[in-house]
Amino acid sequence: MKNFGRNFIIAFLMVLAIYQTGELWFGELSDHNFFSFFSERSTAASRDSAYILDRLIINLGDNKIVCRANGIYESEYKKVFDRAVSTAITRGSLRSGSEALNWNSILRNRCIIYEYNCVFTGAEIWDFFDIRGDNADRITPYDTIIVSPAADSSLMTVIFYNSEDSSYTAMELRDNSIIGQCFEECSIFDQEDQSIYYISSVRNGFNIFRSNEFIPHWQEESYEYSPIEPRNVLTDSAAIESNANIFFGNPAGKTLSRQNGTYTFSDETAVVKYYSTGVLEYSNYRAGDSGSTDFADNYSAAVRLIARDSFVANQYYLDSFEHNDDTYVFRFNYKINDLSVIMSQELREKTGMSSFIEVTVTKGKIDRYKKYSYRYVVSQKDTATATVDFISAVDGLYARLYRNGVTKAVDNIALCYIAGNKSFGLSWIVDIEGTPYVVDTKAGD
Repeated sequence: MKNFGRNFIIAFLMVLAIYQTGELWFGELSDHNFFSFFSERSTAASRDSAYILDRLIINLGDNKIVCRANGIYESEYKKVFDRAVSTAITRGSLRSGSEALNWNSILRNRCIIYEYNCVFTGAEIWDFFDIRGDNADRITPYDTIIVSPAADSSLMTVIFYNSEDSSYTAMELRDNSIIGQCFEECSIFDQEDQSIYYISSVRNGFNIFRSNEFIPHWQEESYEYSPIEPRNVLTDSAAIESNANIFFGNPAGKTLSRQNGTYTFSDETAVVKYYSTGVLEYSNYRAGDSGSTDFADNYSAAVRLIARDSFVANQYYLDSFEHNDDTYVFRFNYKINDLSVIMSQELREKTGMSSFIEVTVTKGKIDRYKKYSYRYVVSQKDTATATVDFISAVDGLYARLYRNGVTKAVDNIALCYIAGNKSFGLSWIVDIEGTPYVVDTKAGD
């Protein structure tokens, strides 16, 4: 019996060794973790949905609205909210959206709102929330999920809303314990002191917006905060080579050349270039297998690669993606203090990129990985003051663009950090008829 147990263990270790060797030689950028064969399967659902969400909006029902964008994937509250969505889809009943969505009615009560920067199909719900069932296939395209639990746990409505065309699908769940859990979990946000809080444009009668917008607002006449400072994470040849090593199965076998300030590392199937502009670019020329064309599988491959890059220091999120034939291009930006960090036009021209990280994936195989090799930190020495609120920002823009009182509806407004080559602060981005306009939060700028 002892021999049987010993032989079983030996056989088990041999299988793992063979698997790991195969991953080393043939796997797509395997992390070579001894137990990854098992852990990747048990965490597939959370990995596939990681960093897809732009932000969570929590409406407490008393015209107090809280926003969370940083640290939500490690939180317990998101696990409860995700379980509520999953339960509603799996066990709830479908209700089609025949009438216009009534934001006034929704925001009278407590609710949780998932906001994405991209439109997703109903089938992709399966991987985001680890569910199975026919209801998922019936969900129409959406970029917003609204979860409205009743205080008495009798009813919860989950709405999948498309802000681009105002269409939606709703699920109704009755008499389930998750409803009360979801309602109570919101209470933790009621205890927090917010320097910036959010208001609904619809609830507050701001008719200049085309649809409901959740707008950041500070309580005083001005808002004092710390600006953001850029830091180059690849400042010397040792750091550059260390970052390049993650893209090679055998880093010792790569070659290095340097010309006109550009470092080039390569082997038979991969090339990594680090340019003087701060851009690192990896290209993979290994022949790919016939892998999955699903969004989730390709997105998962992109996120796994970014996770391997320890030089990516800021929390990232999916800002946009393109899908052509079997190829996906995923673009990621950063979050700091629950607000987005995006590239300035100057930085876009300098790098030739529209976001801080771009990953191209074809049938689960990474074709290209490109990033701007800077991290962003909150200044410990400087302060800045925002005095231009959203009303002043829009009014000033109207005065600049139009005459004789003629105005256009605002499609979207956001408060964010716009990254440049030096320390930077907050700006408004106001979208009118598909054109984004930048308005500084400091008066006179």
